[in-house]
Amino acid sequence: MDQLDFHISQVAKILGLAQPMGFMLSYEFGDIWIDIYLEKSYEGWAGRTYTISVPKEKADRLKRLVESIGGMQEDVMSDSERAYVSLTYEDWESASPVIMSLL
Repeated sequence: MDQLDFHISQVAKILGLAQPMGFMLSYEFGDIWIDIYLEKSYEGWAGRTYTISVPKEKADRLKRLVESIGGMQEDVMSDSERAYVSLTYEDWESASPVIMSLL
């Protein structure tokens, strides 16, 4: 994680920004969006949160994913266009086979 800290610091420096307290990577796989948020703590970059977003018409698939890791359908939120769920690192790891089926 030291390399990550170095590179994030360099990006902030190039952009003329203060040291960030969080960092997000976004990926797009067709109509599936995945955001990975890292939060900086005293121990370094930790507290990963994964947010998966799909078109609203695929919300049932996202609900099945949440149920496969022991969550509740109510954990899936939506707006007028998309359905979203946020997962901890542990949930992400346990759901990875199901996540791959979404892709």
